[in-house]
Amino acid sequence: MQRIWSAIERGSGAVAMFALASLVVLPFLQVILRDVFNNPLIGLEEATRWGLIGLVFLGLPLLVSRDEQIRFPELVALLPLPMRLVLERVTLLAGAAALGTLLWAALNSILLNRSTRTPTLDIPFWLFALPFLVGLALTTIGCLWIALRRTAPPIDGGAPTL
Repeated sequence: MQRIWSAIERGSGAVAMFALASLVVLPFLQVILRDVFNNPLIGLEEATRWGLIGLVFLGLPLLVSRDEQIRFPELVALLPLPMRLVLERVTLLAGAAALGTLLWAALNSILLNRSTRTPTLDIPFWLFALPFLVGLALTTIGCLWIALRRTAPPIDGGAPTL
């Protein structure tokens, strides 16, 4: 499972970097085409939105695996090790439950809107929402797996021990 999760991290990181690059390049290209050449590309805004969805939701597994969630490390550091371990497990399991609920809602939304398409580029809704669904699924699995596998929670925000 460690090899699989490492591959997921690498793939998620690569897609998130590509999505971030698209968020820089596409609006810049649109401004140049619109202001300099007076010929904007139709649908570039929609492609940028898709890049933002990909960046946010396909980057989520990295947040969990690198232990970069928002938390209070000063408060956590005051707790004894067994309490830190319980707190981390409960937090990850609660996160998995919340993400699993979002995943179920996203899947239902995609199934209900499977015949619709985006207005400008005519992308099928299921394809447009796919990064959202995949990111939530991977993050839910990651929360569960890390909650069951991590040996000791980090105190100082350093890299977690897997």
